[in-house]
Amino acid sequence: MSVFRATLVAVLGVAALFATMVGPVGAQRIPSMGDGAIEDFLRHVIRPPRYENVRLSPNGRYLLLVEKPHRSGGDDTILVYDLDSEGDSAGRRVSVGNRRVDWVEWANDDRFLIAISARNVRVTLRRERGRYQLVASQSRVLTIDRDSLQRVSVLFDGEGENFWNPNRSPITDFLPDDPDHILMPSYERRNYNLYRVNIETGAADRVERGDDATVAWFSANGEAVMRVDRTRSGEHLRFHARTGRNGRWRRVNTVRTLDLFDARANFEWAGPSDRPGEIYVRARPDGSEFYGIYRYDLAEDVFLEPVAVRDDYDIDYALIDEDTGRYYGYSYAGARRHFVFADPAFAAGYADIRRQFPEDVIVEPVSLGANRMVVYVSGATLPGVYYLHDAGAGVIDELVAVNSDLVADSLQPMQAISYTARDGTEIPAFLTEPATGSISSTPLVVMPHGGPEARDEQGFDPVVQYLAAQGYTVFQPNYRGSSGYGRAYAEAGYRQWGRLMQDDLTDGVAALVERGQADPDQVCIVGFSYGGYAALIGAALTPELYRCAFAGAPVADVEEFLEFKEDAGDEVHDYWVELLGHPRRDRDFMRETSPVRIADRIDRPVYLLHGDADRVVPVEQSRVMAAALEAADADFVYEEVSGLTHNWGEGRDFIVTMRNLAAFLDDAMDGRIDSFDPNANKDE
Repeated sequence: MSVFRATLVAVLGVAALFATMVGPVGAQRIPSMGDGAIEDFLRHVIRPPRYENVRLSPNGRYLLLVEKPHRSGGDDTILVYDLDSEGDSAGRRVSVGNRRVDWVEWANDDRFLIAISARNVRVTLRRERGRYQLVASQSRVLTIDRDSLQRVSVLFDGEGENFWNPNRSPITDFLPDDPDHILMPSYERRNYNLYRVNIETGAADRVERGDDATVAWFSANGEAVMRVDRTRSGEHLRFHARTGRNGRWRRVNTVRTLDLFDARANFEWAGPSDRPGEIYVRARPDGSEFYGIYRYDLAEDVFLEPVAVRDDYDIDYALIDEDTGRYYGYSYAGARRHFVFADPAFAAGYADIRRQFPEDVIVEPVSLGANRMVVYVSGATLPGVYYLHDAGAGVIDELVAVNSDLVADSLQPMQAISYTARDGTEIPAFLTEPATGSISSTPLVVMPHGGPEARDEQGFDPVVQYLAAQGYTVFQPNYRGSSGYGRAYAEAGYRQWGRLMQDDLTDGVAALVERGQADPDQVCIVGFSYGGYAALIGAALTPELYRCAFAGAPVADVEEFLEFKEDAGDEVHDYWVELLGHPRRDRDFMRETSPVRIADRIDRPVYLLHGDADRVVPVEQSRVMAAALEAADADFVYEEVSGLTHNWGEGRDFIVTMRNLAAFLDDAMDGRIDSFDPNANKDE
């Protein structure tokens, strides 16, 4: 049984498979970087994980993992280990040639599934009949016999070109009582249906019909019990369940996905239950302060008793066996991520594992099979290492490190701190210092997270580590409006853009200066998405505080942004009215807190960055901001990146962005732009 099932499915063709022998699984040596150049450090920091999808078979004897190529142009490889064997015969290698492995998972003890897709093929979105449709060729999910590494079957094989699987399509149910079949969604033309698929032959029979709005299916005891449809805008999800005595599909909830800034929905699937007619959900019922895990009665459409609710933090997700519905526990984030287990014996076993590692790292259960467990250990100074714990033998061994080019000595710890805001509220935050430490002459980068209903937590962050390597102290406040701390803390940020939320940033800088951990004459603010808004409004409202501002994909005109949300539908627009203000009654307030309206108050250098393919915050927001800065004769640089969506960029694009950010901070920390040119780093 896997505690967490893989959910990523890719697109496009099938490759030839071949098997070779590999050596026994064991610890990967991590070489020292020494005093390597900062450019090498940047490449190492952003390198994708070398190993992914480490999975134990249900009986715990066999191990699957995906090895990514160390250099571009290499092949993805699947490693299959017999943990009860020794020597070179214990491991074998499956190559998929010039294809990408998107995920692997055990179908049962004897067969495993892999999802593969072609390399260097961009999956695009096409707007059709008011909806965005995924445009791609046919994808492939294969099953392979573990023992022979032969008997390869292609799921949905022979069904024609109408059947394909988009990115992020999950296996809905591995049907432990029917080991020859799985429940799996797939598109048939434009409808996202659910199928019972034979893993030996690949033949598929439709068991539930969806439509072009359906995005997910969930099951319990081998039967579909919940369907999720996305609204036309994509910012709300409608949950449908088989409720009532007749078992018909009925809408039970509509929740916001807040795809805008990666916040969590207010009602979501947590897992199947071991009680017929019930499921687990993560929710915050009316009147509740914190998100918890609840049982949910499908027939009566009601919440039952809470399974787990905290009085200090929101619970983020449940740990549930998707095959049996057994509830193991839950995870939440305080300063770092924690795991709490309901079963005393299981909790004691996890505590034994946890004691093997430093307190400031995260020890995440990844896969469980019989008496063995795979855990993923990570932290600010540890990009990630997989370990195998054998409860029967009482030992824990390192399996593989996901980024063997980075060592703890080259990374800086992320300290959990707090400070008192002007009204007496304690604000949690994180501070990452350069290797030299933070003193009164150390330059400070204030980096508010996006959201705003999101949060930072301790962990490996390539942007933070890169800035710390450049000699900056990085300050990440979880200002009011952040998620994870309960309803009141999040809602304290409603209609407080540029007001209370911004004051929390200002008060944090003042606290660090007072503690002698920052130079008040060397402070810049760097943010993306909502953080980009905070950077712009900070430069406008408190120019004496910041020497410069970097704003990536920012909201610049709050009133116009709210109008943009009108096209997303009433449910989405209502949420943004609650968050930002009423378009008529609060118009003056929104204009007063829109950077584009007060651009003439910005007398510090600004670096604007936006992708022209951004559908979350439209690029027009930065275009009008650039025009306003130009009209105000401000000191600024605007860079518009072709094809970039709502992110920092990937691969080489990310490297270029980081180079430019470092060059901008180095040039503008004195309060003016002298030589910075974002095009200078693109050809290096």
